[in-house]
Amino acid sequence: MFNFFRNSLYITITPELIEITHAETGRKLAEPPLLAIETKRGKDLNVAVGTNARLLAGKPNVRIENGFLHPRTLLADFTIAEQTLKHLIKQAMPSAFFVARPVVVEHPLKMLEGGLTQIEIRAFAELTSMAGASQVYVWQGPTLLREQLLKRSFPAEGQLLFP
Repeated sequence: MFNFFRNSLYITITPELIEITHAETGRKLAEPPLLAIETKRGKDLNVAVGTNARLLAGKPNVRIENGFLHPRTLLADFTIAEQTLKHLIKQAMPSAFFVARPVVVEHPLKMLEGGLTQIEIRAFAELTSMAGASQVYVWQGPTLLREQLLKRSFPAEGQLLFP
């Protein structure tokens, strides 16, 4: 039976794809990290995320943004990345009247040459926290298995960068 008071998400991030696994249920979500923003009466409104955002490309007053696409780093635009992650986390969570905020293990997969700087690590932790996580871990290393996520057991071959 699903425990509504425990939600653990494993999020892998690349400029092309965000994959979210809900550890307790095994449910997976994979979407491009795109956010569609429509300008109406001078105000920007987030209207779609992921594949749905891509479908709005070319519509009047709609621009498509990727907060994770930059030539030197994985995090290009903090606000866009946060909003994208917030919407994707909401989609990945089970639907219920009350659902506890998730514990998130975030795993950047690209743009890691030379390792992540303390600024990048902190930025990833902050944006995930602001996107709705109750607790954030930033992981660098091999892909984690569902059992490892449930136990919060991180293999020695990698490195827990945050906290």
